This record gives sequence, C-alpha cells and structure tokens, in this order.
Amino acid sequence: MRIAAGVLLIIVGIMNGLAGMGYAAAGGAGELAKEAAAQAAANTDTSKMNAEQKAQVEKAQADIKKATGDANTGGMAIFGIFLIVMLALQIAGAVTLFMQKAAKFIMVVAVLGLVAELGGMAFGVPFGITNILGIVASILAFLAARSIAAGPAAA
Repeated sequence: MRIAAGVLLIIVGIMNGLAGMGYAAAGGAGELAKEAAAQAAANTDTSKMNAEQKAQVEKAQADIKKATGDANTGGMAIFGIFLIVMLALQIAGAVTLFMQKAAKFIMVVAVLGLVAELGGMAFGVPFGITNILGIVASILAFLAARSIAAGPAAA
C-alpha cells in the first residue's frame, strides 16, 4: 500500500502543480484586467465625447466587467500557489512513504491533499476524476502513514 500511495501522490502532485499554474495565471490575469479597467475608467474623460463615443466606452467597460465578473481572482491566484506548493509536499510525502519515515508529515500532506482536491470547487471547478484520484491518493497515504506509525508487523 505504501508504494501505491507514493506513486499516486507523485501523479497527483504533478497534476496539482499543473492546475496550480493555471489557477495562478488565471487569477493574476483577472486581477490585472480588473485593475486596468478601473484605471481606464478613472482616466477616461467623457465630457469631450459625443453620444456614440460615450456609448462605446460604456460598452467596453461593461464587457470588461462581464469578463472579469465578480470572480475572486486574488483567491484563485493564492489557491494556485497553494497547489504548486502541494506539488513539492506530495512528492516529499511520497519519498518519505518509500523510506517508511515521518508518518506525521505524511498524515499532514494527506489532509492538505484532501483540502486541495475539495478547494477547487470553491472556484466553480466541477468535481471530476482527477479529484477522485487525489482523494484516493490522500486516503491511501494516510492509511500507509498510520501503518508506519504503528511500527513493524509482528512476525
């Protein structure tokens, strides 16, 4: 079970790292778009524009607001960084599983792995097969860590 849990942790860690890069990039881009829209709105002088130009400016501002929406882009970027950190933690957890050491560390990584898999739903990401794989890996890692903590089996 240790080997299976370790291999699954590595696979899930890589998937979390890739997803984390996507979350961080999307969150950062969303924040930049919101800031750019706010600056453009503040710097736009509509007093010298005719009605058609004012309508075009208002439509562009509405489009930007619709694109960025009320999304928590800052939270998305932070969650992406968390997932990238999970890549390192899950690989370290897999290595310690292979070495049969640091059971408490593995348990912490397993719990954080569950948080990572369920955290994506907060941003509207549908629950899928990759989440199930991550949950299974975390549960197996937790059970393997408990067996490591219990010590060697009696002969």
